[in-house]
Amino acid sequence: MSQTPKVKICGIRKVDDLKVCVEEGADLIGINFVSSSPRLVSPNEAEILITYLYTSVPTFLRPKIVFLFYKSSTHYIESILKNLQHNYVQYVSDDSLAPGETSPLYQSKDTRIISYRVRGKVNDDSLHFLNSDLLILDSYKSDAGGGTGESFPWEQVSEVRRPYLLAGGLTPENVAQALAQTKAYGVDVASGVESSPGIKDQELIRNFIRNAKRFSYNGN
Repeated sequence: MSQTPKVKICGIRKVDDLKVCVEEGADLIGINFVSSSPRLVSPNEAEILITYLYTSVPTFLRPKIVFLFYKSSTHYIESILKNLQHNYVQYVSDDSLAPGETSPLYQSKDTRIISYRVRGKVNDDSLHFLNSDLLILDSYKSDAGGGTGESFPWEQVSEVRRPYLLAGGLTPENVAQALAQTKAYGVDVASGVESSPGIKDQELIRNFIRNAKRFSYNGN
């Protein structure tokens, strides 16, 4: 049975860019609350994006909303999650400030996404400690939780079978190759569809989603 990859466009800040994601069939959109990121949005800016999705986009066309946190205070996370609608919360696995598993802010296994930054060959056994139904496997950079635009050797994740979104250095030009090599459940892009840090390029968004969605592979 063939499978079409899931596509997450991360760091959306403007409604016009969000509209392109919807038009092209993005499955998830990332709203970034990381203070050090060029894709940071304020709660008010996030509310505008979310309101558009819930008032202008039918449920069956609406991408899932992912909130990103990294090095964020518990108080800040709590205020965002309490006041804004979302489907998933994304944390970085080695974030020392992320809520612990006993915290309600950590969400349930099926509504959190854990981003793991790859530094060597991994497999399902070595990733067993990551307690979420969906992972993001990203490139490692010591001072950033993601969105660096840098890739890692894809063969390092060739043995991973659990569902994950491949991230790190993906572009419209290499996304099909990345999917062919890794058989990932989906892909996650931020800087690869930008004209400059934090500024999305709508043509790149379109091409990225189309190139990813054209690719399909047997799920076995």
